[in-house]
Amino acid sequence: MKKILLFALLLITTLTTQAQIKFEEGYIIKNGNERITCWIKNLDWRNNPKEIEYKRDENGTVETANWSNIKAFGFTNQKVKFISAWIKLDRSSEKMASLSRSPEPIFNEEGQFLRVLVEGDASLYLFEDENSYKFFYSYNGSEIEPLIFKSYLDENIQIRANEDYKNQILTNLKCESITREILRKLRYRDNDLIDIFEAYNTCKNPSGAASTFKQEIVRKSALHLSARIGLNTTSASFDSNSKNFGEPYVDFGNKMTFRIGAELEYILPLYGNKWSLILEPSFQSYKSEIVQDGFTHSLDYKSLDIPVGVRYYMHLNDKSALFINGIFSYNIDLGSKLVYTVYTQPTEVNVDPVYNFGIGAGFRFLERFSFELRYATNRSLVNNETKYDSKYNTTSFILGYRLF
Repeated sequence: MKKILLFALLLITTLTTQAQIKFEEGYIIKNGNERITCWIKNLDWRNNPKEIEYKRDENGTVETANWSNIKAFGFTNQKVKFISAWIKLDRSSEKMASLSRSPEPIFNEEGQFLRVLVEGDASLYLFEDENSYKFFYSYNGSEIEPLIFKSYLDENIQIRANEDYKNQILTNLKCESITREILRKLRYRDNDLIDIFEAYNTCKNPSGAASTFKQEIVRKSALHLSARIGLNTTSASFDSNSKNFGEPYVDFGNKMTFRIGAELEYILPLYGNKWSLILEPSFQSYKSEIVQDGFTHSLDYKSLDIPVGVRYYMHLNDKSALFINGIFSYNIDLGSKLVYTVYTQPTEVNVDPVYNFGIGAGFRFLERFSFELRYATNRSLVNNETKYDSKYNTTSFILGYRLF
């Protein structure tokens, strides 16, 4: 049974990593300002895309576009928008081991897609890739310019920062509500800068719309509670580290057991609602008695497992998704008993389970129902007993029902 479950887990994990990301309804604006309604492959971009794939209708052929042949693209059901721009980009590293000794940015001119964070009298844009996290802005019809920030090492090898972006905002976004005191505390972060640009646009148009566009990732309810039941197939063994004559290795065998628990899931505010944090307390048990060479050994294990971890979804449509989990599980013993018999003398060994890790993969459908296959790595049941060694491995099949 364990081999079957492990094979199924591998199969679902493979399907998850290969699942096709869906095309979502959106639009592109061509260089001649022609707006085309289309279906865009949403890759949940953390880094700015270099090109996009789209279809002119849901079942059409796939076409590609890059910054040079479209002006902008976005999605119908989300306030997510990218524009094409020819920019001055400083790719100086912000990693400590690679910091420059110069505070001055080194600009190269490049064509890129920029993520639109705020659009209005003053507009804010973001460029992000594996090595760079840079903001750009325009104001009152100006060209797009970089907001200058650069970390560097001074002559004493201390980390300093060129924060010219604060002076740029003070000089070019003049508003009574944007004061030097506020700018002194302003961080080079999206939320901080969005607030400043929204404040400026409100200042410019106090009676109208502050901004014509503000990025907004559409999210369903962020917090979910699910009931979780399932079956475990568990193997357990016990051995003495001293290897003295008469101290046997005991294989307690494979057992099918029941598990019950609940899962609390928080969907992270990242693009596409694809990442979440999970907490899943569950009750599990295992009981076995074996007679070996005429001696009886027994294990009656009961625990409250508290797995915490991360989950990644691959959405197939609005109501179904494949997912994979990575978890760390803390285990609380609930009065377990382990009896090990040597030379006809039964010895009750102190049970003290240690943490372990696990990986799971599954399928959520109709929004509320799910099933998951999970493999947990070895868990020692006698963490404080240096004289002994034990192994405890579990593979689980879990059914879930989302309550909210």
